[in-house]
Amino acid sequence: MADNTIAERARRQRDVRVAEGWQEVKVWVPTEADAEDVRKLAAERRKRAEALHGLSKEVQMINMDTELRIAKAISEQGSAAYTTESGAVLELMTRLADEDDLQGLSRAFVILARAKPPNATFVAARVPAKISNFLIKHRGVSTPALLKWTSANPAWAEDLKDALRDPIRFERLVEAMAAAINKSAAAN
Repeated sequence: MADNTIAERARRQRDVRVAEGWQEVKVWVPTEADAEDVRKLAAERRKRAEALHGLSKEVQMINMDTELRIAKAISEQGSAAYTTESGAVLELMTRLADEDDLQGLSRAFVILARAKPPNATFVAARVPAKISNFLIKHRGVSTPALLKWTSANPAWAEDLKDALRDPIRFERLVEAMAAAINKSAAAN
């Protein structure tokens, strides 16, 4: 998603932050010193959010191990060790899927999206491929059956991304997809 102007970029960044629950505050202060105090406070609050302060409380039932893994992956955001800025989180999400922890995968996304709103769309766009691999590796779905089913259900990827913010709903949707694909394959 390329922005043509600085205004478009600023508008997109604002929209993704608002979508993740961040609040925009505009305030007039009488002096430059007061303005600097406000800037420092804002920077400190952004830093706390990006350090996940209190964010795991927003994702119910997360276990300590998964929380630590998510925090570590998010702290590696932008690391040169990965080909993409969100590489560590994407790798963690793949590992969670390999561990059959679909709710953990969803929770990792929720926390990433809250801590790093500008990266949420990019990461969410990679989830359908991760789930396709998961279905083949862990639910006995054959590649031809998956391709046939996804062709017949063109909204499947958007449905997955829409459910991603609700760990229980996300897991149920993936399991329902697996059942539907396997049922469809058995009928043929």
